[in-house]
Amino acid sequence: MADRMTSEEKARLERIEAKKAERREAAKKFRNDPLKITSLMDALTIILIFLLKSYGSDPMQVPQKKNELILPKSDSMSNMAECVDIQVSRTSIVVKGKAVSKVVDGKNVPSDELSTDGHIIVKLKERLEELKKKAESAASSAGKKFVPEAFIAADQKVPWKLVAQVLYTASYVKYKKFSFAIVKTRGG
Repeated sequence: MADRMTSEEKARLERIEAKKAERREAAKKFRNDPLKITSLMDALTIILIFLLKSYGSDPMQVPQKKNELILPKSDSMSNMAECVDIQVSRTSIVVKGKAVSKVVDGKNVPSDELSTDGHIIVKLKERLEELKKKAESAASSAGKKFVPEAFIAADQKVPWKLVAQVLYTASYVKYKKFSFAIVKTRGG
């Protein structure tokens, strides 16, 4: 049969055989050389350590900004449970990462954002009610009881009157348990 092939067909057959031989040689070299993945493993290890370090073991972490939100210090050893986080800084009130109200001069909420009695921060109340409804429906669908808890991170220079307004507003929405953010100074 090889006699009846034209020279073009023979050349094509030889090229195919040469490619097969080349692939066999490459496969042999690949089997003999161990796979070098140390640099990849180094990179993955660094990424894993970074992620573990950035997430940490605390369920709540509050980013502190100079001249806006600096937490008071304490030597408390207790950790937080999952709850609604409210940040009261010198410039704003933030609930779950969403700004709900401004703070004027680091002391007061604008009077047009307060209820008629001056104790309830209206936009804060609305946001807390919205989050409470979502949490209640999620808990009921999971067959659990919802216990409304609030985690308050207030700047150490914010006056107590503003913190009291935040607490009053949260208790008006039926948040019953409060925790305050602090910076651990000893043993933590």
